[in-house]
Amino acid sequence: MKATLILLLALVSSIAHATEHEEQSTQQQIGAMVQSLAVAIDSPSAKSVEVIATYGTDSRYYVMIRGWLVQELAGVESQLAAQGAQAESQLIVKAKHLHTALRRIDLE
Repeated sequence: MKATLILLLALVSSIAHATEHEEQSTQQQIGAMVQSLAVAIDSPSAKSVEVIATYGTDSRYYVMIRGWLVQELAGVESQLAAQGAQAESQLIVKAKHLHTALRRIDLE
């Protein structure tokens, strides 16, 4: 009886440890995704749009990523409106990049 109880406790402990490890692994994957997205959003290029599309077309993350892109775009467009004709070309490029990324994930 004691051996069965010890075996059962060891099994429960093992399952709890495995679940904790899986949760930590998932958190690390999400952290890596967020870091990749942050770099892709701030670095206008075709490769960046592909990174955004890779994560943004995943139904688990679509709403979060689309919301992030919309908020970034709102900030850039606000800066563009404030600067008017003197707007930095870097802001114009970033606005186009964000529009492209949004269209890409919306069309997939």
